[in-house]
Amino acid sequence: TELPPGLTHDEANHGREALGILDGELLFYFPLNYGSEPLYSYTVAGMMTAVGENTLSLRLVNVFMSLLAMSMAYAWTAKAFDRRVAIIAMGVTAVSFWSLASSREALRAGMLPFFMTTAVWFFWQRLTAKPTHQTRKLTLAFGISVAITLHIYLAARVVWLVFPAFLLYLALFHRDLFRKMWRPTLAGLLLAGLLVVPMFVYLRYHPEALTRLDMLDGPLQALQAGNIQPILQNVWGALVGFVWPGYGDQFLAYNIPGRAVLQGTTAVFFVIGILISIWRWKQPAYAFLLIWFVVGISPSLITGATANTTRNLAALTAVYLLPAIGFVGMADFFTQRQKEAKKQSKKEWFVWGVAVLWLAIVGWTTTQNYFVRWGQSSEVRDAYMHTLIASLKDLDQNPPPTAVVISSIYPSVAHDPSVALVTLPDHPFETRWMDARYALIIPEGKEATAVIPAATPPNPLFADWLTLERTVNLREDDLNPFYKIYRLNAPTLLPADPIANFNDGLHLLTADWHNSADGTATLITIWRVVDPDRIGPQVPPLNSTDIVLFTQILSEDGQVVAQRDSLEAPSWDWQTGDIIIQAHPILIPAETSNGRYQTIVGVYDRLSGTRLPVLDEDGNTIETFMPVPDFVIGD
Repeated sequence: TELPPGLTHDEANHGREALGILDGELLFYFPLNYGSEPLYSYTVAGMMTAVGENTLSLRLVNVFMSLLAMSMAYAWTAKAFDRRVAIIAMGVTAVSFWSLASSREALRAGMLPFFMTTAVWFFWQRLTAKPTHQTRKLTLAFGISVAITLHIYLAARVVWLVFPAFLLYLALFHRDLFRKMWRPTLAGLLLAGLLVVPMFVYLRYHPEALTRLDMLDGPLQALQAGNIQPILQNVWGALVGFVWPGYGDQFLAYNIPGRAVLQGTTAVFFVIGILISIWRWKQPAYAFLLIWFVVGISPSLITGATANTTRNLAALTAVYLLPAIGFVGMADFFTQRQKEAKKQSKKEWFVWGVAVLWLAIVGWTTTQNYFVRWGQSSEVRDAYMHTLIASLKDLDQNPPPTAVVISSIYPSVAHDPSVALVTLPDHPFETRWMDARYALIIPEGKEATAVIPAATPPNPLFADWLTLERTVNLREDDLNPFYKIYRLNAPTLLPADPIANFNDGLHLLTADWHNSADGTATLITIWRVVDPDRIGPQVPPLNSTDIVLFTQILSEDGQVVAQRDSLEAPSWDWQTGDIIIQAHPILIPAETSNGRYQTIVGVYDRLSGTRLPVLDEDGNTIETFMPVPDFVIGD
């Protein structure tokens, strides 16, 4: 669990889903991570039952899945090609950066290599089987395996096309095999379709559970508009990213930015493997491999190289099989030129020696790149929330006597709070979340402990509410190199009567202007939570409130001169009695003339934009905003 050095938000959300399952929250499709298929989170929940509710359980799932994937890849390759190719393909998979990294990532896509290869294995067993009663079982197993891939990751929605594409190949060039396979292939795919119908019906009636498609369809929309350039650029980038340094996945959470999937000699053998497979395309195994490779990487052909190390995982077996074919093809070319058996035998021993040397070099390079260069990178430590996790473990070892308020750059419900929940699922203290650069939250208006990292230094205007207790330094080269523990002081002298009552859910207590020399004026507002259920509707992904505070500076004719909409102590975990202190820094346009400007504040729901009403003493709506002290420029 030390490498990767923490958790990404996507990983933590899968862990959060698993913890929810163990608490009885049984969903068909999970709303976190922009919508995610269910199989991985249920598998993690099972692992947590066996091993414990911790990060180790979260990571072990794909460790085991990767081992099973390599074993299944060996079984299929030995049958479709030969044992030499299978051994070398298994070896290069075991020692390569991409497969190592994906096996240690707590992401649902990590299950795809095993189940996709399993589907291929059952399909190939049916292709080569003699007509017996066992063939129906093979068809059944093939269909179930395809259905399972569709319950893992979004990319599987196109990867199943490998099988009808290969069937078309058989229809054109191997009619006897086509006649043998078209019925079982169709039956298996229809079975898979039936098994996945419930998930798609669920999504039909819950479209809010899946937003990832909306994030990935930009190139396709451009294509529909007649602009082919984005697709061509993405195809080129995705293909070159396999072999050319600097063109690989730029997403540092899963790769050394720009690092090619295959490097050095492996990349050369990969290209040779593709050429050999094209040369031997009339042989079904080689044709199938090429189809598997192209269809398997098709998601990244649309979206480009960034994050392709995740989107291409259904093709992982095919990718590492190609350099093995290239190596064995080159070895056969040289050994078969020796006609004498004795010399040929010596050549074979030499070839195996070269193979061991090649894989040893790849393994050494992978070790250096993954465990040292990538794993110790300050950028990677930051991406995996290392400072946050270090502070959480500190709190676990030194539990505070009061509630804990944690400052972070990502305090929203599905981000850093998920990391905290998975890191310390049974923490004994009550928590709140904020970004101390702009907000403070004081639980129930009482003294509390605040954890504030270097990345979110407290606003100087909050000095009266914070008393530093200790500083904990981490690595000097970290992007977030320390965190500080503060005592969060209970506010005093707050007015008993609010300035405004927003829907009997939130009271505005005070509002004061603070000017600075850089042209920025900051309004400090202080609020009391009266009823968290009345501050806004429950919205996805976790059916919690998500409101925004707005501040507007108005001209005499009511036009907006300057404005800020924000809330850095998000409302999703507010409790009755909490005090919210919010800074609203507003850059005043340089051309603004001297004078007195009316200022209003209000509250609205982020998703719908609906404002919270201001109520009078009788509960009647009087407005959707509240005037606060005017903003004054000049004397």
